[in-house]
Formats: sequence, structure tokens, C-alpha cells
Amino acid sequence: MKKSAIMLAGLLLSAPLYAADISTDAATGASATDTTATPSATSSSTAATPAKAMAKGEVARSAFTTSVDNREPVDNINSLENNQTKIYYFTELRNMQGQTVKHRWEYKGKIMAEVPFQINGSRWRTYSSKKLDPSWNGEWKASVVDEAGNTLSVNTFTYSKAEASAAAATPAASSDSTTTGTTGSTTPTN
Repeated sequence: MKKSAIMLAGLLLSAPLYAADISTDAATGASATDTTATPSATSSSTAATPAKAMAKGEVARSAFTTSVDNREPVDNINSLENNQTKIYYFTELRNMQGQTVKHRWEYKGKIMAEVPFQINGSRWRTYSSKKLDPSWNGEWKASVVDEAGNTLSVNTFTYSKAEASAAAATPAASSDSTTTGTTGSTTPTN
């Protein structure tokens, strides 16, 4: 009896370990699991690195808009002319209560702002805004990023030069600031 128990324990200890790498496609939200064999724990030359924890919940909606009214975007835009200097990034998050996410604003590969939000309900609508300098023409990107650094959603818009007659009618932005709003409130941040 002792001999068979020792043999069984030896077999279990010598079996290869398996690690599951679960990743989510940010564009579709679909999950994929890749199961690969790793050497047994006796080998120290290849240490397994822990995967980032995946956020629970989902980004139900995300959009750029020119304004937020009654906690809803008034429109859904993918381009903006530089005679308008403020844009909002609206997101609706589901089943993420207790987590912190952030809106990351990027221009030409540089992070221009990161705005954190504490999610306090199972359905949480939130937004951030960005005051744009009229010279910052080109593609902008805003992402929803969870606590572990996983990108949950990405949206882009193009900021372009306005036609001459329209540009003369609107004054330029005087400063760069980001404001945040959760469930309809607005709080200035840097």
C-alpha cells in the first residue's frame, strides 16, 4: 500500500504543469484561452511570469461626443474640426463595481491625460473631457484601461483644421485641462 502511494505521488510530481493564458480581444470583447505545457517546477531556468488579471465586467458603450446631457452622449462623432476645442469621451461600464478604471487620452503616441474613475455600481456611465489646442491636428485615441493595465476599449477621432471662414469665428483654447464626470457630475483635474 505504501509503495503504490509513493509511486502515485511520484507520477503526480513529475507530470508537466499547465498554464492557461486567458486574453480578451479589445475590439470584440471575445475571450480566448491558450493552454501550453511548461517545464516542471524543478527547472529554474524558465520561470513562469504571472498573467495580468482580467477585469470583470465589460465596456457596454464608448463614444466621442460634443456634449453629455442627462448622463448620455448627445452625438457620436469620429471627427472634429479645430474651431471646436472641447470633446468628451463617454463610457458605459457593466458589472465592474468596486474596480478603478481610467480614460487614457493619447495624441501622436504620447499620453496627454489619464483620468481615473472608481466604479460604484453594476451599470456605471462616466465621461472625461479634453480641451484641445487648435494646433493638435491628427488622430487622437482614448482608451478604457483597468487597474491591471489591460485595455478594455479603444476609440479614435480625427482633429482637423477648420475651413478658414469657420475658424475666424471661434476663439482658440487658452489652456489644456481635463475634466471628469461620473454619473453626471463634473470635477476639474490636472
